[in-house]
Amino acid sequence: MVCLIDLIPPQRGDFDEQSALVEFAPSYIGRALDDFENHSLGIGFIHSHPEDCQPGPSRSDDDMDSYFAREFEKYSNGRPYVSLILSRKQSGQRSFSGRIFHSGKWLAAEQWMTAGTEELRREYDFRRRPPLSADASTTERLSQLIGRSASQRLANAKVGIVGCSGLGTPVAHVLCRAGVGSFVLVDPGYFKASNLERNHASRSDDLYAAPKSKVELLKRMMHEIRPSTEVITFQTDVLADEVVDELSRCDIVLGCTDSEYARAALGDLATHYLLPVLDLAVQMAAKDESLISQVGEIARYLAGLPCPWCRNRVSAKGIRAELATPNEREKSAQAAREAQAVGMDGAPYWIGSKPLELTVGYMTTAVAALGAGYAQHWLTGCAKMPHNRMQFDFGSPFLGVVEDERASQPDCSCAKYQGYADQGRAYFSVSMPSDT
Repeated sequence: MVCLIDLIPPQRGDFDEQSALVEFAPSYIGRALDDFENHSLGIGFIHSHPEDCQPGPSRSDDDMDSYFAREFEKYSNGRPYVSLILSRKQSGQRSFSGRIFHSGKWLAAEQWMTAGTEELRREYDFRRRPPLSADASTTERLSQLIGRSASQRLANAKVGIVGCSGLGTPVAHVLCRAGVGSFVLVDPGYFKASNLERNHASRSDDLYAAPKSKVELLKRMMHEIRPSTEVITFQTDVLADEVVDELSRCDIVLGCTDSEYARAALGDLATHYLLPVLDLAVQMAAKDESLISQVGEIARYLAGLPCPWCRNRVSAKGIRAELATPNEREKSAQAAREAQAVGMDGAPYWIGSKPLELTVGYMTTAVAALGAGYAQHWLTGCAKMPHNRMQFDFGSPFLGVVEDERASQPDCSCAKYQGYADQGRAYFSVSMPSDT
């Protein structure tokens, strides 16, 4: 048992105000060491995390605790170092996790008790899950395969899906049936007739009804499968601030869009919010009515791994073509025509347009189901994705698997600025375009 006796509040000058992160100045560490040496108690830190975020330790928390646990151990004479991580839900309920470094080992703090004049409130580490719900029988096979606790982790997980059509709907279909408890759906588009062939959430009736947003169709399907599922929808751009705020609360995000700027945005989320991202893609091609390419791709983005720019998955030219306004397109076309009229190359002025991606349902479903499986592996810890990025061709012998394990480019911001969250906006590679 660990009891909180007193705090060592910081004073003016105890933090480096020039740092984008919370960084202690030597004066504060010196005062803490002096205080530590003058009594027989242990010492530690309380980390605060954003509202509605599970208080799992971030990389910066891990780095800080690893350093200070070893540093204070030199002066401890056997006394413990304690690290508590707190956050609060919008309802006011506190959530925490904790760990104690003692005798060279890390121990878990599993219970928090707050004593007051009229109450003794008992709260548990967020990793201690309540009993399985009544939905448990619907995932019985999954529980038998990977264990009851793994199935419970899925029930308590929050998954983001960016893109809710050919790839996004089968991803949601698989994960919802697996018992994932909460989803964030992001897609600005409306359902149209050409989506029916590969959109798992659509029905024939939707072809003749008033236009419906893709996120609402997918929410409808998920509630038909499992009414208890919590679904938050955003019919807007992935770059919107409210979307970034909600996605940052997820345990994992799946990119299910062919948009380059959305892929770049997900790379920013992975780097700056330490958010695991699985990006899915499909590319098909035919010649003379015969398929010549049936390529699927799954890539993992996370702080410390190469971003979409490092992997040549996005380009400034492609993003410019996607985000250009009609007025910008007309101006670029006019500039290209004027350059050509005087004998100059008009290509540098031409924004161009993104070609239509031609994919069909069996490919998007197959890649999405595989991606959903890897997402379950991440959430439960039952297996690992074999490569950080891989491509496979369904028409090639042995599926023509090719892996990509390149390192980050040393001059890329993804290798320099990790975990800055909102304070790292200056280093994001894409931002919401202006309406003007």
